Amino acid sequence: MKKYIWIFFGSFLISAGLYFFLIQHDIAAGGVSGFSVVLSNIFPVLSVGVANAVLNVLIMSLGVVILGFDFAKKSIFASLILSVFIIIFERVFPNVILTNDKIINIIFGAITMSLGLAIVFYNGSSTGGTDLIASVLNKLTGIPIHISMFLADFVVVISSMIVFGVELGLYAVLTIMIQSIGIDYFIQGFGRKIAILVISDKYEEINKLIISKHKKGVTLLKAEGGYSYDDKKVVMTVTPFRMYPKIREEIINVDKKAFIFTYQVSEVLGEGFTFDQFSEN
Repeated sequence: MKKYIWIFFGSFLISAGLYFFLIQHDIAAGGVSGFSVVLSNIFPVLSVGVANAVLNVLIMSLGVVILGFDFAKKSIFASLILSVFIIIFERVFPNVILTNDKIINIIFGAITMSLGLAIVFYNGSSTGGTDLIASVLNKLTGIPIHISMFLADFVVVISSMIVFGVELGLYAVLTIMIQSIGIDYFIQGFGRKIAILVISDKYEEINKLIISKHKKGVTLLKAEGGYSYDDKKVVMTVTPFRMYPKIREEIINVDKKAFIFTYQVSEVLGEGFTFDQFSEN
C-alpha cells in the first residue's frame, strides 16, 4: 500500500511538471506525453490528457499481447493516474501560465518530472509509454532497449520540430537531457547514505558506542599498518548523512587520535535499512 501511495505522489509530480511547465508552452519532451502534445496540436479536438490516456491504453494493450500481463501491469496504475491528473489540470487550470520564460520552464519542468519519475521507478513501477515501446521493439526486432528508447524519443522530437518549429524542438531536446540527468541523481539520492570507517586503538569502545547508542550495525575489519606492520582493527558502519556529525563528534570524544574517513554510498540493503535491526528471534 505504501508503494502505491508513493507511486500516486510521483505520478502527480510528473503530471504537474508536464502540464504547468511544458504542455502549456508546446514543449514535447519525448515519450508518450510529448507525442500527446504534438497530437493535441494537430487534432485540437483531442486534449493532451485524453490523447495521453488513449496512447497509453493502446501501448499497454500491445505490451500485454507481446510481453505478457506481468510486464505491463507495473505501468498501468502510474500511467492512468498521470493521464487523469493532466485531464484534471486541463479542466481546472486551462489558462494558467506560471512564466513565459522558456529556460525557467524547461528547468523546473524537467526537475519536477525527474523527481516524480525517480519516485515511480524507485517504487518498482513505471509510467509505461517509452519503456513499453522500447521493450516491444526489442522483442520484435532485437534492437537493444536503450536504442529503442532513443528512437522513440527521436521520433517525438522530430515531430515536435515539424509541428512547433526547430526552436521548440531544441528546447524539447534540452528538457530530455536535463530530465535524464535528474532521474539518475534523484534515484541515487533516495538511498544515499554515508559509510564511516575508523581506525583506532579504542575500537572496542567505538564499536559499543555505535551499536548501543546509535543502534547501527558495525563490521570490524582486520588491517595492518603500512609503516609499523602492527595489527589494526577498522570499525565500519553505514548511517544516514544527518547522523554523521553526531557520531563523528562522539568518536573523537572517545579517541582524539582516531583516524576517520568516509565515503558516499548510493544504496544500502539489509539489516537496519530494509528490515528491522537487532530484532529478537
